[in-house]
Amino acid sequence: MPHEFLQDRTVTKEVRYVSVMGNFKRYDFAFVEEGTKKLVIDLHKNRFAALDKDEIEKDGKIEHIFHVTEIEADELRGILREIL
Repeated sequence: MPHEFLQDRTVTKEVRYVSVMGNFKRYDFAFVEEGTKKLVIDLHKNRFAALDKDEIEKDGKIEHIFHVTEIEADELRGILREIL
């Protein structure tokens, strides 16, 4: 039995691709604006989250979302501050 979709629409969005070499590894991300936040997609780990500048400062948030160590998360926060 086919499903009845509550909503089905196509939207066009700009995507910003950013690659940066950190102290520990290379980071490759895609960013899509989503309301007041940006959808941040880690292209290596297939992890993503809708984030803003306030959210990246929350303790443990970056570590949990992107499965990185505390040291890597500090580096990643610095990168995200420049972009968000």
